[in-house]
Amino acid sequence: MTSYSFDISFYWLLAILLVLAAIIFNISYYIRTVPPISNKKKTVLIVLRSIGTILLLFALFEPVLTITTGRIISPKVIVLLDNSISVSLQDARVNRKDVYRESFNSIDFSILKPDDIYYAIFDHNIRQIADFKFDSLNFLGQMTDLSKPFRWALEKSEKDNIQAIVLFSDGAFNTGSNPLYDVEILGKPVFIVGIGDTAEPKDISIHSIITNEIAYINKSVPINVNFNVSGFGNTKIKLALFENNLKFHEEEININSERKDYTSVVEYIPKSEGIKKITAFIEPLKDEITEKNNSISEFIEILKHKKEIAIFCGSLNPDVSFIKNEFQKEEGIVVKTYIQKKDAEFYEPAPTSADFARSEIFVFIGFPVNSTPNNILLSIKKELEKGKPLFFVASAMTDYSKLKLIEDYLPFNTISSRPNEFLATPDVKLDAITNPLIRIYGNEEDINIWNRLPPIYRTETFVRVKPESELVSGIKVNNVPLREPLIVMRHFQDKKSVALLGYGLYRWKLLGYSADIVRLSKDAVDVVAIFLQNVINWLSISDATKQVKIKTSKNNYSISEDVEFIAQVYDAAYNPVDNAKLNIKIGGEKEKTEILLTPISNGRYVGKVTNLPAGDYAFTGEAFIENKLIGVDKGRFSVGQILIEYQNLKMNYPLLKNLAERTNGKLYKPEESVNIIEDILNHPRFIEESIKIRNDLYIWDMFYFMALAILCFAAEWYIRKKSSML
Repeated sequence: MTSYSFDISFYWLLAILLVLAAIIFNISYYIRTVPPISNKKKTVLIVLRSIGTILLLFALFEPVLTITTGRIISPKVIVLLDNSISVSLQDARVNRKDVYRESFNSIDFSILKPDDIYYAIFDHNIRQIADFKFDSLNFLGQMTDLSKPFRWALEKSEKDNIQAIVLFSDGAFNTGSNPLYDVEILGKPVFIVGIGDTAEPKDISIHSIITNEIAYINKSVPINVNFNVSGFGNTKIKLALFENNLKFHEEEININSERKDYTSVVEYIPKSEGIKKITAFIEPLKDEITEKNNSISEFIEILKHKKEIAIFCGSLNPDVSFIKNEFQKEEGIVVKTYIQKKDAEFYEPAPTSADFARSEIFVFIGFPVNSTPNNILLSIKKELEKGKPLFFVASAMTDYSKLKLIEDYLPFNTISSRPNEFLATPDVKLDAITNPLIRIYGNEEDINIWNRLPPIYRTETFVRVKPESELVSGIKVNNVPLREPLIVMRHFQDKKSVALLGYGLYRWKLLGYSADIVRLSKDAVDVVAIFLQNVINWLSISDATKQVKIKTSKNNYSISEDVEFIAQVYDAAYNPVDNAKLNIKIGGEKEKTEILLTPISNGRYVGKVTNLPAGDYAFTGEAFIENKLIGVDKGRFSVGQILIEYQNLKMNYPLLKNLAERTNGKLYKPEESVNIIEDILNHPRFIEESIKIRNDLYIWDMFYFMALAILCFAAEWYIRKKSSML
């Protein structure tokens, strides 16, 4: 049944009156003409002008013709077939692929009309197959997204009478969201054929490598290798670690049948700088279901740790020796100390211009003082302008008026200062838990340790923390919080600085850590040593000076994934650049390619590479502005080294059962799948649907509508011209 309706965006009465007025006006216009013409010609001109005028008025009225058609749609079925690697593996008892084929072929889909069934195969993506045969599955999908098929089915159901979903899968999804949420939104019964064994297969699977992203030459860094062992009794396995394919560690680990999860912690000491690929490999055992999950890789950037630190002191004080001793404990660090006498002289050795240029980090301890020569501060300022970092430690002798010469490079501005001393304790808030300067264990206990420290000295110096700086710790006096900083850090426009606005660090060392040692406390923590190490590490690591920063979205990709590049480009003043040409050269053992990144705003660029074969890759990116090179960045990544589909090899029975029960569907064993079509046809929701299809025809927006109006006016003009009418 089809119905029609016609409507306008105007009041009908007003529209009719305007049309009548237009017709009356056109008639009156042609009652008397110069020269006189025949009545027949007058009638033609009136009709042409009236039609043209009425059509123009209709364009203003925006007329819409609505055609509503009703029809009956038969219920449809969507068949979703898992195309990932995991559904084709050999289980302990059966071959999954063979079971999959037999269960699919046992279902008589021919009972349904060809137009009433849709086939789609999925892995990390989904695609509909018009003429599906089981051989359409290639089982090469290296990731499984179970939520995407249900979202696709939801889109189909909005346009068609989808009333049942048939799903073939092992339920082992490893990307995308939890499908339970999407299947509830879909609201259709899901009939599931579970593929795979619910029993744990014989398998060793390395899940992850956890280590630091950055490490230093000749400095030990822990590497945690987490792996799972299932299906084996008491035995031994061999774990090996490689740096760029060169073995640096091997060990035997005892395995017992009552435990599945294991972690091995290996101390890694890098010997050269660069980006190193660390690979963990476990030698396969007999009858293991697959060996493809026995290795995993991660990347670590190794930096030089040799730093020359210049400590400038206004006078001899206990903090100088404490801080210097802690710095010298770090391997590869050279500490030069320049201590000022009571006048403008320095104890030997006195700093020279070569010392300033060679120093990579500047440390002020109670410096400058009133007698500090301005030329010394100006020489240091020149080096700070180059981006060299600064660590400032206050004292009672610090001259804050002198300090204003280099205040641009400090994390605070001085408001006022008096030498009156008082004792203050740290006041570290919970939101500072992730701050790298105060990190001890990396959890809330860090905050407690800091806030339990003994008080240190502070003068009545009032400062304003700069907007781009970060307040790490405030102070408490007699357990009352004050709105004054103790530790402040700043990272702005490629310049780093840290300020400790207190002194007497020996109190933290002697009254805190040493006292705990004397009491034989197992929880003794040398906060001074950790804090100073954190400060130097944070000040030492800086990629902010790089005008071009390029990285991949992650270090390891599966073969089916796109490799995504993300870049930032800045000019010499560190302002974002949007008009750079950013070219990435990618090289591997078998593949070499280049891509040009696309700007997206605020100096950010993106791009991707598809279909890279498995292997290790290095990339170099160069940024040009008007053919002038402004920066280069490098990196590494791997493709196909981490096979996610091999991380979980048993059928996810709880998830599949939940999907079926929540949708009033059913979960079948492969041998029971022959009953699926009968159960679908008998399901109370599998019924025809009466729908109305509405089509709105916007007449006023049609080309022919306006063309007719123009034609009428043109014809009128032509007749008037031929009749020599005024």
